[in-house]
Amino acid sequence: MKAGQLRILSIVLLAVLFLSSFQFRALGNSQQAFSVELSLPEGWSLQDGFEKPLSRNVENGRRWIACSLRAPSGDPVLLQTLPQELSGPLYFPPASGIRTDGSLGMGATYEVVAEDSFRAIAETHPYLGGSVTASLPGGDILILESRTLPLAALLELCRFLAGSETGLSPALQ
Repeated sequence: MKAGQLRILSIVLLAVLFLSSFQFRALGNSQQAFSVELSLPEGWSLQDGFEKPLSRNVENGRRWIACSLRAPSGDPVLLQTLPQELSGPLYFPPASGIRTDGSLGMGATYEVVAEDSFRAIAETHPYLGGSVTASLPGGDILILESRTLPLAALLELCRFLAGSETGLSPALQ
């Protein structure tokens, strides 16, 4: 991976982690009340969330979904999905162990996780916590973030939601 690509990846991931530190609530007409029924592993709970149409043609169903989850341990997790048509395909660098965000970064490390058909990018940032980003079977992007939940638990939740263990969650299709 070239230094420029690594810098862009680091900036994007930091921006996503930074934005996750804010609580999302439905406000005004720009966001719809959260109506998604999400299938979660046992012990997990859905706290709140919102859906936001990402085009003028609301009927086409393409939307940004963001919600707060609570792990069985009580740790908060932010879940987001973005349609591939609007976010672009997720770029996976070659799997080659743990990498850093470089000399211009802030100490973050990331790794490409590739197991059978499941592929994800797992990142740990010393100040912001962990995040896991994966493509859903339809191409949409799934992002999970937490300041306190261990990265292994985020990966396990990501595998569940992406369908590698129990089938794709109907809410994310």
